[in-house]
Amino acid sequence: MNRDTLLLLGVAAIVLLVLGSTYTVMYRGVAPSLLEGYTQTQQSQKTQVQRTQAQEAPFPFKDKFLLTKEFSVNYDVYINKSKEGELSVYLKGEKFRTDFSKGDAQYVVIKSGNSYIICYKAPQEEWTCLNVSSLEEAIQSTGEEGFKDPVSEGQGLSSPHYNGSRSYAGQKSYCYYVVSEAAGGQSVREICITDKGVPVYHLHLERSSDGNVMLRVEAIAKTISYSVQDSVFNPPATPS
Repeated sequence: MNRDTLLLLGVAAIVLLVLGSTYTVMYRGVAPSLLEGYTQTQQSQKTQVQRTQAQEAPFPFKDKFLLTKEFSVNYDVYINKSKEGELSVYLKGEKFRTDFSKGDAQYVVIKSGNSYIICYKAPQEEWTCLNVSSLEEAIQSTGEEGFKDPVSEGQGLSSPHYNGSRSYAGQKSYCYYVVSEAAGGQSVREICITDKGVPVYHLHLERSSDGNVMLRVEAIAKTISYSVQDSVFNPPATPS
């Protein structure tokens, strides 16, 4: 192979290298050095997510939830990040009551044996109480989407994932959540409990398939008490 032939081959190789680099930049949209940096950033973010997901829960949710059998909690209720009402829950042994107020309307649900009593009071009216067969029926009768009971919601929280610790009402709490498929999207529930098992935060979130939030209901604890009077479980009116 003579000198001129070698020179032509060298020029052809350089042209091919230049065209290859131009193709990479034009069709990948980023130079090789920037692409490498982007990949490293992605890997760093992925590692951070994995570390967060690998965060070990201090205890299984079911081992602590409602460990204390006597308490009351007062919550502020937010719907789509706007305060819409207040919620109180009372637990003493097998006795249970929730109070919910929104505007001038008030609602009370009391567990009585295997049945429930639902009471409601409209402005300028007297209390009305009814016997119902289930908690779902009691809540549906209120017509209030913000009436989410952290105690009952927590009892239905199956195989939750740990989501770190936060403080509510001056108490350190440990947060657990579940994600489930819902019609046209996803439903997320998160509950934070103290080391005594008292629920101090509850989140109910509904998202559409494209990730948009359709409903966000939060109950955030303000005060906690570990003493409940028996008279709390008397309905405000005789149920019919």
